[in-house]
Amino acid sequence: MEYFLFVTKKLVSVIIYPVGLTLTLILVALIISVKNCKRSGMVLFILAGLTLFAFSLGWTGNALLKPLEDQAGPYANPGKLQAIGVRYIVVLGGTSFTNQRSASDIWDRSVLRLLESVQLWKEMPGAKLVLSGGAPSSAEAMAALPAWLGVPTESLILETRALDTDDEARLFMPIVGNEPFALVTSASHMPRSLRIFRSKGMNPLPCPCDFRAQTRQPFFVAISPSADGLYNSQLALHEYYGQLALYIKGLGRHLGIFKFKNHSSNLYEPFPSLSKSTFARKYLTLKPAFFRIA
Repeated sequence: MEYFLFVTKKLVSVIIYPVGLTLTLILVALIISVKNCKRSGMVLFILAGLTLFAFSLGWTGNALLKPLEDQAGPYANPGKLQAIGVRYIVVLGGTSFTNQRSASDIWDRSVLRLLESVQLWKEMPGAKLVLSGGAPSSAEAMAALPAWLGVPTESLILETRALDTDDEARLFMPIVGNEPFALVTSASHMPRSLRIFRSKGMNPLPCPCDFRAQTRQPFFVAISPSADGLYNSQLALHEYYGQLALYIKGLGRHLGIFKFKNHSSNLYEPFPSLSKSTFARKYLTLKPAFFRIA
């Protein structure tokens, strides 16, 4: 069931991200126009253009990303982490690692996560770096850049089988157990990651990096469409859709539709102590907090 949901999520995301949504609207507009509904087709063409324009604005990307990054909190303090006995620094990969590219290139945007984790590791003697790569990944390729940055092999634990964040949490559980550990990922990804790891009874401590929406944009950048604005919008929508999927999983579990293994009793749901019927009534009448962007 979980693999089916993973594949479904990836297929649906092609349509609901800004570019996919725009192309879908254009396709529907073409079909409608061919069937002699030219006025409706024209309306959809205009709507498609406005959709792409709106999500391409610098302001839109920042407005969607900033609430997620604010929830992630500030940069971590390695001294405080060491003081409470943190032994593991878990780094969520976000990409697949192969031997076909250079050590720096294979990390892509995840290199910011690695650099943050190495900085923490250098100030936390004895800590282990736990790295994750998307399946299938090469452990040798994954370890190349950390080694170049001075991290010895004995300080690395590599996981190469994860498909997504939920998989990473499941695979890391036998390694870190329920002891506190530093969780390093992009700031926008942190709120959802914390929810997933905590749902399995784990104790992650947020160590965000890769902040993209904390600097005030110049006015003309904010109101101008750009690839960067579109990318920020897609990053944010990916997280909001992901949070929505967590709520749906929690609702399905309470109603007996879905069954998931290795999760604690508070799997994803915001009201774990309520009965199924009460949960359904409460869930369906509340506005999810992750839609608040102000």
